[in-house]
This record gives sequence, C-alpha cells and structure tokens, in this order.
Amino acid sequence: MHENRHTIKKFSLIAVLSTAVTVFLGYHVSNILFGDNSLEVYSSLKHKKEYLQSEIKRLQEENAYLQKEYFELKNLEPEE
Repeated sequence: MHENRHTIKKFSLIAVLSTAVTVFLGYHVSNILFGDNSLEVYSSLKHKKEYLQSEIKRLQEENAYLQKEYFELKNLEPEE
C-alpha cells in the first residue's frame, strides 16, 4: 500500500513536470514563430534591408549623374 502511494506521487510529479515543460517550450516555440522576434519579422527585415541597399545604390548613381551634369553646366557659364 505504501509503495502504491509512492508510485502515484512519483507519477503525479512526473506528469506535472512534463506538463510544465511542455507549456514552457510551447510558449517559446510560438514566440519564435509569431512573436516580436519571429522568423516572419526577420524575413520581412531582410527584404527591407535588400530594398534599402538597392535604393542606396540607385541614389548614389543618380547623385553621381547629377553632379557630373552640374559641373558640366558650371563649366559652360562665363567666369566673372
């Protein structure tokens, strides 16, 4: 009888700990998938970074073209 109670207590403890670990891990996995630091947010930021890098390159090229045009026009003006 005493051994039966010990087995039940041990089983209950294992069940409670297993449930707690499952809830803890489930919370963290859901946070990784859907939270503020999720894979979805990471992917979105990665695409935004690629877009901004291409925009920087485009603006640098446009700036170089406009600077060249500016200096060409400045050389056409008569010097005072």
